[in-house]
Amino acid sequence: MKIVKVSLQISNFEQTVNFYQDILQFKMITFNTNCAAFQIGESILELIKDHEDNAYYYHFAFNIYANLFAEAKNWLSTRLTLLKEDDMDEIDFDGKTQANACYFEDPAGNIVEFIARRTTSPISDDKEFSIDHILSISEISLTTANVRETAGKLDKIGIPIRDGKELKKMSLNFIGEFEDGAFILLGPIGRRWLFSTKNAIQAPIIIQTNKGIIDNF
Repeated sequence: MKIVKVSLQISNFEQTVNFYQDILQFKMITFNTNCAAFQIGESILELIKDHEDNAYYYHFAFNIYANLFAEAKNWLSTRLTLLKEDDMDEIDFDGKTQANACYFEDPAGNIVEFIARRTTSPISDDKEFSIDHILSISEISLTTANVRETAGKLDKIGIPIRDGKELKKMSLNFIGEFEDGAFILLGPIGRRWLFSTKNAIQAPIIIQTNKGIIDNF
């Protein structure tokens, strides 16, 4: 599976759009008073203004080149404050995942991650990081009260649980093939997000993949 486009409904619309355009320097490809879309490597991140100010938030991650994690973290640190877990502002995932990651929060309250997957992302010849070294949207949260039903719908369109693992109704499930380095993070309401004090909430979302569209608006 590849994540082609993600559409999120957010409050603090103007501040969040400015953050991605001015602070992170993402390329804006469409904009009006209700919606802004940014090119994220091979993916698109679309932010839709929530006129009712529900303060929805999501977790999503961006894939970066496997060998540019330290450079990306330094680049981020000059622009924003990184989130911490146990007084650490980065994590080294061992086991099969084999990745380094760091996290920050945007003005809409989203928990955002830069992740360098050492076994599935390519290596760059460049020595410095820029926004052009973001490869794609790597992960997007899908929080629901109906984890099993949602997993079944994803499986029917060709997006299985990673490594054929058994579905976990009360914790996080990585949905997608390991080799693609892109996952829908399917989980229940109420679990805490790593590097955050926030618990997962159900929020409107459209996820467009190369396998099909998941529409939870």
